Amino acid sequence: MEIAQLLSRDFDETTYLRLNPDVSEAVKNRAFASGLEHCLSYGLNEDRPGIPQSIKDRMLYNNPATSPPEHLRKRVHGDGSLSSFHGAGRLLAYNIYNTTRTIDDMKPHSRILDFGCGCGRVINYLSKYFRQSRFYGSDIDDEAIAWCRSELSYVGEFVTNKAMPPLPFEDNLFDMVYSISVFTHLPETMQFAWLEELKRVTRSDGILLLTTHGEELFANAPEEYRTQLAESGFFYTVGDGTDGLPEFYQTTYHTDDYILENWGRYFTIRKILKRTIMCHQDLVICKNS
Repeated sequence: MEIAQLLSRDFDETTYLRLNPDVSEAVKNRAFASGLEHCLSYGLNEDRPGIPQSIKDRMLYNNPATSPPEHLRKRVHGDGSLSSFHGAGRLLAYNIYNTTRTIDDMKPHSRILDFGCGCGRVINYLSKYFRQSRFYGSDIDDEAIAWCRSELSYVGEFVTNKAMPPLPFEDNLFDMVYSISVFTHLPETMQFAWLEELKRVTRSDGILLLTTHGEELFANAPEEYRTQLAESGFFYTVGDGTDGLPEFYQTTYHTDDYILENWGRYFTIRKILKRTIMCHQDLVICKNS
């Protein structure tokens, strides 16, 4: 049985929340979108009550046989915790899969690109939902790509990309592109260059799922920064950066109006789903035209 069918058949949201009152409270406070999201990200590793044995057996069995070294996990995930890394991978894959269920033009046999795949946090789990599809991953991190080629070759093909386009792929190759925590970190001119490139490698009518930091996450920023975001719709803030990644990889915020106006020059913006990705980042659903 496919993972999606198993979750739909065996997981009972009401039971899980009743048996885990702290999770129920967290869902009410929007720390999680649902009990299922908590289950995928933390509950399985914590062996929480209310998880059917069938789901435990299948989901934990599907953890990769090998895991990236701690420094690669920390580079992509923010900390080196193995259980947190896999929990986030399971949840992010489910977030993407659940979104695609609302998209009518997804093909069963698709070519799918993970742009900014890192050390395979998402692609390994997402491939379990799309077993008939062919997966590709690209990233600027040579070390992460080398690890994926060595340990995740059964999942798909992996390539290193430069800081700026092009990607080593032909025109109109992909049916779907997803990119988690990439456009949340790039300066504006680089974003435009990559939007143009992703348009090139995606087929006409293909789907792109791209994440952003939305306005809600900017509520506690200094007033000067909030004013800049309100005026331009885009804010790129420079801090210490991330060890092992280029200096330009910082933190970026977008307003919905900015996305509609500027990204709308490259794609049809079908919808912006607020805080859909791990209850944190927004998910922009784009259609190539």
